[in-house]
Amino acid sequence: MLKTAYSTRGLTANEIVAIVRAWQSGALSRDSMLDILGRGEALPEGRTNEEEVRLIAFRKPEPAPV
Repeated sequence: MLKTAYSTRGLTANEIVAIVRAWQSGALSRDSMLDILGRGEALPEGRTNEEEVRLIAFRKPEPAPV
């Protein structure tokens, strides 16, 4: 079960996997996932969710032509 208190600093790899899986399954919103990862020091300090989403979109490779 996912923790409901996210004050722990420095998430373990297993915790990160659990958080991402919860997001993928629809149990968490993207913003909630990013907030948890940020508080767990898995994302750069001070980066907003909007900045992270823009960076993710920017880094996505273009689909190969068919």
